[in-house]
Amino acid sequence: MEEFPRVLTPLAPPSLDSSRFSHDAMTPSSAPRPASAIGDAQGFPALAAQLRPLRALLGVVRHGSTTHAARAMHLSQPAVARAVQQLEAACGVPLFQRGARGMMPTAPGSQLAARTEALLAHLVSGAAEAHAAAVAAPGSNRRRVPAPPRFADTVPAGQLRALVAIAGCGSESLAARRLGIGQPAVHAALAGLEDALALPLFYKLAFGTRLTPAGEALLRRVKLALAELRGMDSDLSAWRGAVRGRVVVGVLPLSVGIFLPRAVEDLAARHPDIEVAIVDGTYESLMQQLLGADIDAIAGALRADAPAGEVRQLHLLDDDLVVVAPAGHAALRRKRLQLADLLQWPWVTPLPGTPADHALVRLFASHGLAPPRGDLRASSPVMTQAFVLQTGRLALASHGESLQHDHGGQLAIVPVALPSTRRRIGLATRALSVASPDLELFMQACLEAAGNRPA
Repeated sequence: MEEFPRVLTPLAPPSLDSSRFSHDAMTPSSAPRPASAIGDAQGFPALAAQLRPLRALLGVVRHGSTTHAARAMHLSQPAVARAVQQLEAACGVPLFQRGARGMMPTAPGSQLAARTEALLAHLVSGAAEAHAAAVAAPGSNRRRVPAPPRFADTVPAGQLRALVAIAGCGSESLAARRLGIGQPAVHAALAGLEDALALPLFYKLAFGTRLTPAGEALLRRVKLALAELRGMDSDLSAWRGAVRGRVVVGVLPLSVGIFLPRAVEDLAARHPDIEVAIVDGTYESLMQQLLGADIDAIAGALRADAPAGEVRQLHLLDDDLVVVAPAGHAALRRKRLQLADLLQWPWVTPLPGTPADHALVRLFASHGLAPPRGDLRASSPVMTQAFVLQTGRLALASHGESLQHDHGGQLAIVPVALPSTRRRIGLATRALSVASPDLELFMQACLEAAGNRPA
C-alpha cells in the first residue's frame, strides 16, 4: 500500500492559466460542456474511438519515426502517418515535433503515449487473466494455454465497448440501445471478442446475457483500460487550458462531512467543468469498485489492510469518535458519567467489521466490558442520527462532524472520554495509474479543505 506525498504535482503544464479553468460539479454549469470533454453520449471516453491511432502514436514514440514504427507494427508507413495525423486532429494539440532526424513527442504526446502503454498493458493482462479464470472455473477441463500474443494490439474498440455495455445492460438489445447501434452489430462484436481469445466469455440465458468467469476477468481490465482513456480526455483538456472531466467518489460513514462538502464546493467554484458524483457503500463494495475503475477515489477512514501495491492512501486529517445523544437525554444529566453507565441505554451500533465497530469493541474491552448490544446497526450517518433523534438511542459519531452539525442543538455529545478512538481520514485511489488532472484537482481541494477546517 503506497501513501501519497502531501504535495500533489498537477499533470497540466506549469504555464496553464488557472483563470481559464471552469466546473460542472454537483450543480449544473451555466455554460454548456462539449460532449467530447468527458466522453460520448453513451458515457464512453471520447478517445475510445481512437484506439488504433493511439497504438500508432505509441509506436512512433517508441521507434522515433513513422517508417520504423510501421516496420515494427507490420503496417505501411502512410497508414501510420495518417493515424497519427488523425489523432492530432482529434486531440486538438500537436503530439510530435517533426524534424530531419525523426519525430519527437511533445509533452501531450508523451503523456498520451504513457497512458496508451498502460492501457495496452491492462488489455494484455486482461487476456491472460481471462484464460486463467477459464481454467480455474468450477467444472472446467481446460488446460492452461498462453493468451493470444497480439490481442491488445489488434482488438477493436467496438468490441471493448460492447463488452462493457453487455455487462451493464444484461441483454444485447439493451446494450445496442445504449451504444446506438443495431443488435446484430453488438452480437457480432461479442462473438468477435470470444473468437479473438478463443474463450467463452458469456452465458446465454433465458433472461439475458451474463459474463463467465473469464468474461468478468477481462471486464475488470477493460474498465481499467477505459479509465486510462478518460485520463487522456482530462489530460488534453488541461493542455488546452480548461480542465474537464468527471470524478466519482465513494464515501464511507463518519468524518467525510468534515472536509468533503467544502472541497467539492471549492472545486466547483474554481473548475466548473469538472463533474463530481458521490456514491456510498461499505468499504468492501467501494474497494471492489475502485479496483474495477467504477469509481476514482474512496473518502473515509484509511485502512491498514488496503490491497498492497494496488491502492495509494492520502492522509488528510485525524478525527476522534464521540458518543452522541438527543438533547435532554438522561446520560447528559448524569454526573461523573462512566463508560459502563452507557450500557444501560440502547444504541445504534456500526456495521460489523468496520473501523468504527472495531473502535467500539476495543474501547469497551479496554475497560473489561462487553460492547453495546448490536440489535440495531446502521452504516448511514443520516439514518444513525435519525434513530438517535427520534428514538433516544446512543450512537458513535465523528467528533468533527458533531461539532459542525448539531441539528440546531437537538444533538449533543455525551461527556464521557473515549480514549484510543482516533482514526486517520483521507482518500484512497488506484496506485496502478497516474491520476488525471481532474482527480488531482479534486484531491488538492480535499487537502485544502481538510487543512482549513474550523478547529
